[in-house]
Amino acid sequence: MAWLLCHVDAAVLDPTNVAWLMRGDWAAGYLGWAFHRLAPLGLPLGANPVYPFPIGSTLAFTDSIPLLGALLRPASALLPETFQYVGPWLLLCFALQGFVGAKLVALAARAPVARALGGALFALAPPLLHRVVGPNTGHASLAAHWLVLAFLWLALAPLARGPARRVGAAALLLVVAAGTHPYLLAMGLALALALVLRLRLVDRALRTTPALGAGAGLVAAAAGGLAAFGYLSGGVSTAAGGFGFYSADLLALASPMGWSRLWSGPRLGHGQYEGFAYLGAGVLLAGAGAAVAAAARFRALAASRWRAAWPALAAVAVLALLALSDRITAAGEPIAELELWAAIPGVASTFRSSGRFVWPLHYLAVLGAVAAIAVALRDRPRALAAALGAALAVQLADVRPPVPFDGRAGRWHPASSEAWSVARGAYRHVALYPPFLLAAGAPVAPEACGGMAYGIDEHLPAADLAYRLGATYNSAYAARLDAAAAAAACRDLRRSVLAGRLDPATLYVVQPGVRGAFDAAGATCGVLDGLVACVAGSRRDPFSEALRRSAVP
Repeated sequence: MAWLLCHVDAAVLDPTNVAWLMRGDWAAGYLGWAFHRLAPLGLPLGANPVYPFPIGSTLAFTDSIPLLGALLRPASALLPETFQYVGPWLLLCFALQGFVGAKLVALAARAPVARALGGALFALAPPLLHRVVGPNTGHASLAAHWLVLAFLWLALAPLARGPARRVGAAALLLVVAAGTHPYLLAMGLALALALVLRLRLVDRALRTTPALGAGAGLVAAAAGGLAAFGYLSGGVSTAAGGFGFYSADLLALASPMGWSRLWSGPRLGHGQYEGFAYLGAGVLLAGAGAAVAAAARFRALAASRWRAAWPALAAVAVLALLALSDRITAAGEPIAELELWAAIPGVASTFRSSGRFVWPLHYLAVLGAVAAIAVALRDRPRALAAALGAALAVQLADVRPPVPFDGRAGRWHPASSEAWSVARGAYRHVALYPPFLLAAGAPVAPEACGGMAYGIDEHLPAADLAYRLGATYNSAYAARLDAAAAAAACRDLRRSVLAGRLDPATLYVVQPGVRGAFDAAGATCGVLDGLVACVAGSRRDPFSEALRRSAVP
């Protein structure tokens, strides 16, 4: 927790502070939750039929940590109007990272000091902090690296009780992962199936038929989680481009990408920030020490319980191969082209940011280095503590984000004119014209919706305004959207405006260049807080009067 707070302002922990979230991907997640609070409760969990209106979405597709959103939604009326759970979630993720990391270290070291130091090395993992502070990030759900560690522990830890308890824990964790992010679910499912393989072939704790049943049950838990949290909503395609661009490099574990104070390392491709997996100088030093220990204490290491780890190692290897994609690079330069993942339907198009699948390899490498040292120095606890302490000190000295966390709290200026307050309750919808609809980094139905008429953050004042008015909103930045429904909604809106049929219940926020269409439709327009707002000319209410007073030639 202290490591996180060294790099972000403690103000992010304030649930009523949303100013730091109002940019890019952070804003997408927050707005999904905000408008979910206005929607009626329904299934799937996190259903968001009013955002964007009338297309609809889910908390899953706005990357709003659907598990938390679904848990908090019944208590929404008791929460402040301005409320975010992202900051507390990040703090929880870093705390659990250290805790579960210490549990992993305990597989090889019993001494509390060794477990604490090893757990701290996991907490200081650069890929974790990168999801918060790094460029092109803002997916708070992807900070749940503790889920990867928990699945590794389930796959590696000795079986203290019956296999049903371990498989049941894996199934429950899969549901949690489904409610967090599908990439974490995919990693977890691979490791959970490795657990079943180990229970059948290594521990001999399951016969063939029960093992097949356990595997099927885990797959069913993953699929049920996806369905429950709205990832399988009809009409939404999971396909998106980018596979091979957002990949991991063969040298990802050793490439700091600007995150090291001590060395620059090999340069990687532009999109390979998604495959960022730098171990840190402290872990690399521990790895060198582990190699020396392996040579000096070969018999002790050979006698360790490594055989039980091979199913997990195989699962991590497959995930690492997926992280590389079909376009294999070394130091950012292509060295091979495969047709492996492209031949498997749906994989390349669904998991376009495949570089993220390098995370289990990263954490297995951390565990391997710590475990090898722990086994080699098993009879020398002080030496073990000194070795891990030195690795932690070097890690602290080395890891540094190239760009400080940008809270931007002072840069967010929501619409504040008193005139907006009289619109609350008088208008059920806020419509941005033309709409802003972005999914998977690309405009949705650009021909019908008018293309990218705005920068990624330009629609945020109107979105925040709509939420505070308790109105629906027709624009969104999401992971996926129903393109056919979006095209139909955009065509209907455009036709009604051009035909002069403005909806009396809608407050239109209009791009200045297209205001002429509203003037031709006889709309009442004005400028408030820099936003051009229009309503149907037939409206006679305090807000329309405020618009008339604010009108400029």
